[in-house]
Amino acid sequence: MKTLFIQLCQQDPVPEATSANVPLIAGRLAAMAIASGLYQRQDLTILDDATADHGSDAAVCSQAISLAPELIVFTLLPWNAERSAWIARRLRATLAATWCVACGPAARFEEWGQTYDCVLEGEPEACFLDMLSDASRRSLEIRYRGTISLSLSELPDPWLSGVLSVRSDKPVLVETRRGGSLASLAGAVPSGSLGRERLAKLMSLASMQGAQEFRILDRPFDSSDLAGLKALAAANESGVPFRAKLDLSSLSDESSDLLLDAGLSFADSDLLSTNPAALQAMGRSLDKAGFERGLGMLWARDVSVRPLVLLGLPNDSYETIVSTFDFLGMAGTGQDALLRPLAVYPGSPLWQARNQLGIREFLKQAPHWVLETDWLDEDGFLDSVADFEESFDVAWSRPVPPRFLPARSGFISFIDARKDLDRAILSPEKLANSVTILADGDNPDQLKRLARAAKDLRKDNPFTLWQIVVHSDTSIPDDQQVNRLADAFSYPDHYYELCQLYSLDPQPTYQTRLFFSTHSEALALSAIRDRPTLETIFVLGEVMPHAQLVEQIPFLAYDREAIPFELVYDIISAYREFPDMLVELRDGLLDSPTRS
Repeated sequence: MKTLFIQLCQQDPVPEATSANVPLIAGRLAAMAIASGLYQRQDLTILDDATADHGSDAAVCSQAISLAPELIVFTLLPWNAERSAWIARRLRATLAATWCVACGPAARFEEWGQTYDCVLEGEPEACFLDMLSDASRRSLEIRYRGTISLSLSELPDPWLSGVLSVRSDKPVLVETRRGGSLASLAGAVPSGSLGRERLAKLMSLASMQGAQEFRILDRPFDSSDLAGLKALAAANESGVPFRAKLDLSSLSDESSDLLLDAGLSFADSDLLSTNPAALQAMGRSLDKAGFERGLGMLWARDVSVRPLVLLGLPNDSYETIVSTFDFLGMAGTGQDALLRPLAVYPGSPLWQARNQLGIREFLKQAPHWVLETDWLDEDGFLDSVADFEESFDVAWSRPVPPRFLPARSGFISFIDARKDLDRAILSPEKLANSVTILADGDNPDQLKRLARAAKDLRKDNPFTLWQIVVHSDTSIPDDQQVNRLADAFSYPDHYYELCQLYSLDPQPTYQTRLFFSTHSEALALSAIRDRPTLETIFVLGEVMPHAQLVEQIPFLAYDREAIPFELVYDIISAYREFPDMLVELRDGLLDSPTRS
């Protein structure tokens, strides 16, 4: 039976964000099917990376239809569940003889049973072969439950079997315990060790074939197995970067040295909170002195550490959250911390105990963030984010950059509405999942037409991220023009939009982001001062803008090939701490007049 596996990426306008989209679950299922003898290698296809990472909704549908599979298996994760469901509905309507199956951490029959022909709940490896056997007899059930925990050492490995290929632009993702990472969203209990020998083989494979990174997904990775760490260090002959989540308080000088020898370059750490009552409610505890000691050990070895802090934990108030920030500041790691609201995933133990834990309200759809607890209301969340930004001089949400490069992995990622709008409307399957549109701000009719065209552009690609740039050297677009475009393109329930829920940015939309670009320094300064609901882009001419504008850190657009090397140096130097605010142009897209 010809089978296609689809795992869609976490959408983000920044291209590097897709590097983590590795279909580990699909690879494991495919390796199982081949090892069992039910399938030949040529019968199984994992959607190509270019389409899965960069293709629009229509592009994914088009590729699936062209492959004509009899079975399509979607891996549902919080960031792709809604989008996968839309694509599955479209494919079921088009491919009448094809079954669409859902699996993965976000696959719940109660939520998706009407969307898919079949839902695999829990650990899909425990029921996947049964589902395939039934499908081969055309007797597919609507629900399978993977309740038996299989040890990873008993399962064929997708990397070692060659089902997943090691690439220089993707990490090698590894689980060493069942339920230790991906499956934990559904409440699975960690069990079944991968084994020291196989872990070393995987590190050796990643090292020999030049992986971008070797990343262990466990929470946390067991760093007490010194013999296992020695085996990892011996296997990493080329020094591929190694990343893992660690319990900092459990580190010793010896284990830290061995982790460094194994290539450790980045460590995540679940700090969560410094409030003992909040940690106890989550079944956790914190050794503050041990945390700081472990942090110092890793820093002494030039290993970056990112502590995770959660907002909305039971028993955590604004005051206790600020105390956690104070601890981060004293430890010197506040700027490196990752601040996220607590997520209440349906079906998880936290979801089942939400009422007893004082969780009053949370988002019913992904990312399932907490909105209110007995100790923190929505204003408390916003105040906490504001305090975090002020305390550590960081922005909670990273900038959303426009991109004027014509394509991402072969998919159209830039539309010049001044001349190419019709072509984009007629070719929805050629669009990327994040698209920048450039429009002429001095042409009101063009802006109105662009707003009308949104209906056609979104019809086949409802989940696309849009960055709309309105350019003018004579005036700033008025609110009516901007609001019309925002309303036409926006999808308020998009995962990427909801992930910015507690952002303090004055522009209210993220999935559809509005920009004003200009060559005029006076207009740029005026827009920054008077129109904070627009992102300002200054288009560089032949010289750097005055310091008054540079100090405001607007987006700076420039054509690297058209300006002197000294000016490129000045640009990079001025924006050294804000590289996300630099935007490259090409081929005279916005030719700059000479400034007097």
